[in-house]
Amino acid sequence: MSGLIFVKEQWSLVKRTVIHFFTVTFLYFMLSFVVGWIPFTIHGFFIEIGLFLLLYLVIWISFYLYFYFEMKKLNEAMAQR
Repeated sequence: MSGLIFVKEQWSLVKRTVIHFFTVTFLYFMLSFVVGWIPFTIHGFFIEIGLFLLLYLVIWISFYLYFYFEMKKLNEAMAQR
Protein backbone atom coordinates (compact mmCIF):
# COMPACT_ATOMS: atom_id res chain seq x y z
CA MET A 1 0.00 0.00 0.00
CA SER A 2 2.84 2.40 0.73
CA GLY A 3 3.89 2.19 -2.92
CA LEU A 4 0.69 4.04 -3.82
CA ILE A 5 2.32 7.17 -2.39
CA PHE A 6 4.36 7.42 -5.59
CA VAL A 7 1.18 7.66 -7.67
CA LYS A 8 0.53 11.18 -6.30
CA GLU A 9 2.15 13.13 -9.13
CA GLN A 10 1.33 16.54 -7.67
CA TRP A 11 3.79 15.86 -4.82
CA SER A 12 7.52 16.27 -5.39
CA LEU A 13 9.75 13.19 -5.51
CA VAL A 14 11.39 14.25 -2.25
CA LYS A 15 8.03 14.53 -0.45
CA ARG A 16 6.85 11.17 -1.78
CA THR A 17 10.13 9.52 -0.80
CA VAL A 18 10.10 10.95 2.73
CA ILE A 19 6.49 9.92 3.33
CA HIS A 20 7.16 6.45 1.89
CA PHE A 21 10.34 6.07 3.97
CA PHE A 22 8.64 6.92 7.26
CA THR A 23 5.60 4.77 6.48
CA VAL A 24 7.70 1.73 5.58
CA THR A 25 10.08 2.30 8.49
CA PHE A 26 7.25 2.53 11.02
CA LEU A 27 5.48 -0.56 9.71
CA TYR A 28 8.69 -2.59 9.42
CA PHE A 29 9.89 -1.83 12.94
CA MET A 30 6.47 -2.41 14.49
CA LEU A 31 6.21 -5.79 12.77
CA SER A 32 9.80 -6.79 13.47
CA PHE A 33 9.51 -6.04 17.19
CA VAL A 34 6.23 -7.94 17.50
CA VAL A 35 7.53 -10.96 15.57
CA GLY A 36 10.92 -10.90 17.30
CA TRP A 37 13.19 -10.22 14.32
CA ILE A 38 15.03 -7.52 16.27
CA PRO A 39 16.34 -8.24 19.76
CA PHE A 40 15.17 -5.83 22.47
CA THR A 41 18.60 -4.27 22.95
CA ILE A 42 19.97 -0.87 22.01
CA HIS A 43 22.82 -2.52 20.08
CA GLY A 44 20.44 -4.72 18.08
CA PHE A 45 18.16 -1.77 17.37
CA PHE A 46 20.98 0.39 15.99
CA ILE A 47 22.34 -2.44 13.87
CA GLU A 48 18.87 -3.01 12.44
CA ILE A 49 18.42 0.71 11.71
CA GLY A 50 21.75 0.74 9.86
CA LEU A 51 20.89 -2.33 7.81
CA PHE A 52 17.41 -1.00 7.07
CA LEU A 53 18.75 2.38 5.91
CA LEU A 54 21.37 0.73 3.72
CA LEU A 55 18.86 -1.64 2.13
CA TYR A 56 16.29 1.13 1.61
CA LEU A 57 18.91 3.32 -0.03
CA VAL A 58 20.11 0.54 -2.36
CA ILE A 59 16.56 -0.33 -3.42
CA TRP A 60 15.58 3.34 -3.90
CA ILE A 61 18.66 4.10 -6.02
CA SER A 62 18.10 0.94 -8.07
CA PHE A 63 14.50 1.88 -8.86
CA TYR A 64 15.46 5.48 -9.56
CA LEU A 65 18.16 4.47 -12.04
CA TYR A 66 15.92 1.88 -13.68
CA PHE A 67 13.12 4.36 -14.31
CA TYR A 68 15.59 7.09 -15.31
CA PHE A 69 17.06 4.93 -18.07
CA GLU A 70 13.62 3.71 -19.14
CA MET A 71 12.51 7.32 -19.49
CA LYS A 72 15.67 8.11 -21.43
CA LYS A 73 14.98 5.24 -23.87
CA LEU A 74 11.38 6.37 -24.34
CA ASN A 75 12.43 9.95 -24.99
CA GLU A 76 15.00 8.82 -27.57
CA ALA A 77 12.40 6.63 -29.29
CA MET A 78 9.96 9.55 -29.42
CA ALA A 79 12.63 11.88 -30.80
CA GLN A 80 13.31 9.43 -33.67
CA ARG A 81 9.65 9.40 -34.72
